[in-house]
Amino acid sequence: MRRFGVLLLALLTFGTALAAPAAADEPVVAAKPPMGISWSRGWNQCPRIDDTKVRAAVDMLVTSGLKEAGYTYVNIAGCWAAKTRAADGKLQPDPAKYPDLPGLIAYVHANGLKFGLHSGTGTLVCGSAMPGSRDHEELDARTFAAWGVDYLEYDTCGGENGVAAAAEKMGDALKATGRPILFAMIDTFSANYRQWEWAPGAGAHTWQLTSDLPDNFPSAMLAVDQQIPLAGHTGPGGWSDPGYLNFSILDPWVRRAQFSLWALMNAPLMPNEAFPLDTLGNRDVIAVDQDWSGTPGRKIRDLGDAEIWAKPMSDGSVAVLLLNRGWTARTIAVDLAESGVAAAPVYRVRDLWTGAELTSTGTLRTSAGANSGTFLRVWPGQPAPAEPLVTLGVELPEGFLAGQAVPGTVTLTNDGDTPITDARYTITVPSGWTLDGPAQVDVPRVSPGSTVTREITLRPTAAPAAKVLVGASGGYTSEFGPRTAAGSAETPLVTAPGTGTTYLSTRPWLYSENGLGPVERGSVANGRAMAIGGVGYQPNSGIGVHAPSVIRLYLGGACKSFTTQYGVDDASGPRATVAFRVLGDGRELFATGIVRRGTQPQKLTIPVTGVQQLAIAVDDGGDGSADEYADWIAPNVSC
Repeated sequence: MRRFGVLLLALLTFGTALAAPAAADEPVVAAKPPMGISWSRGWNQCPRIDDTKVRAAVDMLVTSGLKEAGYTYVNIAGCWAAKTRAADGKLQPDPAKYPDLPGLIAYVHANGLKFGLHSGTGTLVCGSAMPGSRDHEELDARTFAAWGVDYLEYDTCGGENGVAAAAEKMGDALKATGRPILFAMIDTFSANYRQWEWAPGAGAHTWQLTSDLPDNFPSAMLAVDQQIPLAGHTGPGGWSDPGYLNFSILDPWVRRAQFSLWALMNAPLMPNEAFPLDTLGNRDVIAVDQDWSGTPGRKIRDLGDAEIWAKPMSDGSVAVLLLNRGWTARTIAVDLAESGVAAAPVYRVRDLWTGAELTSTGTLRTSAGANSGTFLRVWPGQPAPAEPLVTLGVELPEGFLAGQAVPGTVTLTNDGDTPITDARYTITVPSGWTLDGPAQVDVPRVSPGSTVTREITLRPTAAPAAKVLVGASGGYTSEFGPRTAAGSAETPLVTAPGTGTTYLSTRPWLYSENGLGPVERGSVANGRAMAIGGVGYQPNSGIGVHAPSVIRLYLGGACKSFTTQYGVDDASGPRATVAFRVLGDGRELFATGIVRRGTQPQKLTIPVTGVQQLAIAVDDGGDGSADEYADWIAPNVSC
């Protein structure tokens, strides 16, 4: 149950967006992250979208309340135009799908909305569905302005050569029309264009950095990881875009976690294909996205699959997301002092998804299921009485062995400022396991700021499954009446490495945490190939981290030695300093002292005979942990 810890709070420096400010007499385009629908962005949408469907989408925005919530753009993409230009060189609408495009645009405007079209940097757009704007930028910009277009999605697919110059040419042409057209750069294929470096100067108001996202949570999290180092490249007039929101099949708790992250990052909110009102219509979450206080949200703590994000709000409050990006349930907690909110004896806490008004005396805590999160907004002080923040949590070890008992704890915690009484909860265990002692637990009282803990032990009665899930649910009474609470946790079956050489990058880890983004298998710094002191390595050569970091693995006493090369990755800042450590069962087996950027990779082999758990750690060198990437090259154990 004990955990080996390293410094968890990574210090990041955030600047302002690179977009050029508007002149005093010019409107600020994209003063806030744009919101709208772009359900036709994918190439596969072409056969399914036409005038009738666009008008229906307009009606949906108006009648559903999404327009009033802030969704103002209606964008059609990819294949709205005929295959060839008109005799005068102008783009012309596909007559079968859009027989009266000016009339459609007028219908959008009459409903108080704005209209967007799609083009690209090539002579043809992606998939050759229609002409692109290469060498026709000025003509196309004038055409768009004359039609009343308000938003232009500009894709690099189909025109991959000279994209920065091509984008700037279109940006200048749009500005010359005098119409405030939002210019959105889209790069759906390349990860190498580094749009944040040139898109603002090209006149872009948003720039998408990732491929169009599949509708699964890991893809969304990959986009989030790529956004983290770019927090200083977003702000009014120029927003970094992690991608549209594809909610077609995601479970409600998954899409709410993704929507919360987009709001924290001040990202454009552009749902595609599906528009679940229970998610997109949440005005508390939208308010976080549309509020700019000088910086987007940032990850303040990385606990492997558990992450804690915080975003300062312009009214002095802080939005906090307790995120479980993993596949097992867990309890997550954070001290509010880490969030940046002003110190206070008590805090007002609002759950942005349930609407519950709560109080806390300084800790936020939640029991989070897989791929889910709890999104809270916190104000210092509590102007009116409210429910105490109460969490029923389950803690299990990081793994269990076949045939052995599994210890754990169930905790009932009151982080509020008033007591709870008459609590009763029931513990549930899966088939094939029995619980020592009674499953029903009574707790007469939990005082403010207190936790009541029940130690539990599970014993196997059959061959174990791949994981064990333990749940707890019940109720209690607060000053406001009867309330319910529930929590759960899972732990996986672990096995020792087999005979021979086993590379750590191929093994499941008991636990990992990282100073910035996730620990990476086979790459570093968001997918870059590893390099130490000018020595480059092939992809999949090891494990890339950012200080402070720790990875724990189960060896089960089966291995004899641990071997690796290590060093500060060349992606680090010029002043990067770190320290490498290896621990066995909590005992330090090796430590380097300070290692600097530019130092040649070093090789290490140490005995690990009898070690049950191996931990490899990279600590900050003492000068802050910004841009401090480190590599474990070919880390392996001989068993």
